[in-house]
Amino acid sequence: MIIKNTDPYKLKKCISCKKDIQLQEKYFTYPLSLQNICLECSLKEIPKIIEALETDLEKTRELLKPDKNNAE
Repeated sequence: MIIKNTDPYKLKKCISCKKDIQLQEKYFTYPLSLQNICLECSLKEIPKIIEALETDLEKTRELLKPDKNNAE
């Protein structure tokens, strides 16, 4: 999600380019994450995040498939 930096007491940095995210500047983050990404870097980082999540989803599906060897 894209939000605006409104906390004057907490320095936010882009995890990709290490640039400071200035007060009132918009940036990308995703829920339950402490990772902040400036909008410029988000164009290349979001596809990587999606790819990693899709891989995790496939692994989870494989784990939840009924095991044919244990079928009773």
